[in-house]
Amino acid sequence: MRVIATWTALFSIFSLAAAAAVLRGELGDLIVEFTQAENQWKKGWLNTSYVLAGDSTTANGTTPNSGGWGNGFCASLVPGTPCINRARNGATTVSFRDGGNWNLTIESAKAEVASGRKTWVTIQFGHNDMKVMTAEAMGVNLATFVDEVRAVGAEPILITSLTRRNFNADNITLNDTLEPWANATIAISQEKKTPLLDLHKWSMWYVEKIGPDAAHRLNRLPDDNTHLNTNGTTVFGRMVADLMAIELLPEIGPILPNISLSLPIWFGKAVY
Repeated sequence: MRVIATWTALFSIFSLAAAAAVLRGELGDLIVEFTQAENQWKKGWLNTSYVLAGDSTTANGTTPNSGGWGNGFCASLVPGTPCINRARNGATTVSFRDGGNWNLTIESAKAEVASGRKTWVTIQFGHNDMKVMTAEAMGVNLATFVDEVRAVGAEPILITSLTRRNFNADNITLNDTLEPWANATIAISQEKKTPLLDLHKWSMWYVEKIGPDAAHRLNRLPDDNTHLNTNGTTVFGRMVADLMAIELLPEIGPILPNISLSLPIWFGKAVY
């Protein structure tokens, strides 16, 4: 990759280099983005917070050696940054509301906004919705979530579903069952003009790059290709942090760089 020769001269927020190189593809764009990032990186650290909504692929772990990407994402922030994980195991866009978890999400967002913080609310569903409703129905629910987040003064970020790590017989490509629900999320982000993190796309890319053996080392249990162990939460939490930093330029907020983690991720190399 052409950016290698320039890395030693890049900024302290260098961990975004590989992500930008993959996402933007051009060194000139990379340097421009980096310049903006370095100038904005520390701005607003004390006035930014995050509230996470979603299913078990986002949620805090409830058993040892488990958790969603939310754990790893919160660990990617400047220490002390409010990062409230309201995601719920087994949740759909319907059960998350009916079970009171969406109300907790909104109340957390309201409290953060009232404290004077710029508050981002991430929303990722699909794994369980696909079992009980159409992608279009999930999209309608996502649109309502977006409106309600904005109504309390917070900013929504839609995130497509983390891939499952089920490989086809060729052991090269993934058996993707989530694409319609990921596409519905993308469509709502375009309709509602919200930031979008295409975690489905980039997690598929990464998992196919590292192959089945390395991918399955991120599983909570050997045959569980949906849920993550703590290494998986670290890898995909970092991926979300890097995607967010690029998507939200110049308002990166308190996302800390991690060269040793971002570099292998965005070159498609196994970390664990």
